[in-house]
Order: sequence, then C-alpha cells, then structure tokens
Amino acid sequence: MSTTVYYRSTDLMITEEIFALWSPKPQVYVLDEVQGVHVVRGSIHPARIVLMVLGGLAVLAVLVAWPLIDSAGEFLFAFAAIVAPPMVGSTSRALTPRTLHLVGHHLGVPVTLFSSSDMLVFGQVKRALMRAFEARSRSMDRRDLAGYDEAFRRLNQTL
Repeated sequence: MSTTVYYRSTDLMITEEIFALWSPKPQVYVLDEVQGVHVVRGSIHPARIVLMVLGGLAVLAVLVAWPLIDSAGEFLFAFAAIVAPPMVGSTSRALTPRTLHLVGHHLGVPVTLFSSSDMLVFGQVKRALMRAFEARSRSMDRRDLAGYDEAFRRLNQTL
C-alpha cells in the first residue's frame, strides 16, 4: 500500500500515517496517537506595542493641539503625525510577524508539532495536516465498514 505525502520539505514530512520533523531535533508522530491539534498565536513583539502606544499619543497630541494650528506648516506637521503611526505600525507588523504554533497532545503529553512566523508555510503545513487527518479517518471508516479493522490492527502489531 502506498502512502500519500501531503507535505514535504527539508525539515518536515506529513503523510496519512505520520508527522515527521527533522529540525531542530528529529521527531516522528504517528497520527493515530496525536489528538487535539489546534493553532496558538505567539505573543506580539514588544516593539509593536511601544510603537502602537506612541502612535496613539501622537494622534491624541494632534487632537489636543488642533485649535492652536493656524499655518500651513503646522497643518502639514499635524497630518504627518496622524499618518505616520499607521505606516510605522504596518511596517513593524511586516518586520516582526507573530509566530504561529500547531500544538496538540501526543500520547497524552502536550507537544508543539510545528512553529513558524511565515504565514504561507504555516498555512500549508496546517492544511496538509488537516488533509492527512481527513484521509486517515476515511481509511479507518473503510476498514471498519469492510470488517477488516481487527485484522489490520493485528497485522500492524506484527510488523
């Protein structure tokens, strides 16, 4: 029986049987032994919080000083003070992305299966794992319906 590979990279491979990591240390998880997989978002980088507070203070300062603004230079400065925080915030978001974690339980022990701050790669790995679980459940249903489930378990134990 051939196994379908849902994701493969230099550090990770997901099939309908296993979730195998090669980096940072080699680990192989049998999908039947993994439960409760979910996504956990990492914390926000402290620089983003500081920039958000400074941006809010800059906007507040412009609002308080608005009645005193009467020249074109001051209006330009006020405009820059209002526009700069969102621009800096979006730049800091791009430069300091949150790390996402796939966590679950392997044989009752909490484990982090995969972590990445690259949203594209994380999405691909998450989707591949979902597809592997779906295929696993379909194949288990087929074995149960065909009456081969017990025979398959015994064959698996002997191999």
